[in-house]
Amino acid sequence: MEVLEKRVTIGSERRDNEPIPLLAVAQIYKRDVPDMPVPDGMDLLQILWCPFDAHGADNGLDVRLKWRRSEDVAGQPSRREEPEVVGSDGYFPQSCVLHPERVAEFPDIEVLPVSLQERLEAVPYQLDLSIAPGWKVAGFPSWHLTGPVELNCDCGAPMDLLLSMDSKEWDRGNRSWVPTEDIDLIGRHHASRSTELIVGRAGQLRIFVCSVDPLHPHRLDEQ
Repeated sequence: MEVLEKRVTIGSERRDNEPIPLLAVAQIYKRDVPDMPVPDGMDLLQILWCPFDAHGADNGLDVRLKWRRSEDVAGQPSRREEPEVVGSDGYFPQSCVLHPERVAEFPDIEVLPVSLQERLEAVPYQLDLSIAPGWKVAGFPSWHLTGPVELNCDCGAPMDLLLSMDSKEWDRGNRSWVPTEDIDLIGRHHASRSTELIVGRAGQLRIFVCSVDPLHPHRLDEQ
């Protein structure tokens, strides 16, 4: 799972009617993340977005998913020109390589039966035990801001979580999820913000895809 490198310059002489280049955000190989839902015959996902708000559907962020076959992508990612302008430097990822690790998750507490919710109030279930923070593929979505939302594809099928992009890999409320190799970094400024992205109302953007065909239009949710 790879975040492509770029450097940001805010402000330019680009005219309002000129096209704005999309920013490369990440590319994920099925071989690295076996649980990632992919269309038949595809094994590579490339994610790009427009670095401005309100340029996408429903006046939101414009995110593009490019499904490809890895055998058709030769060599290393090319080094591209610096973007002339971005709406926010929080949409501009710092260069890093992510090392996927499979973890066990449990559903958001609000989707559980009320009787079970009451039993779990005595333990730090929601933050420390149920849903991993940070960048993740698949798994359970957290509904900490809006409460549970049912997302269905235009075809009527339920949608599955494809990717969560979190501005932080952990915080004070979920230190149980801190990677072992980063334990010594707890408390260090920006230690949990390796990508330097700031997305969503509370710093998290999720991409959902159709459970029947990931090629159907995806949907975004901010938390």
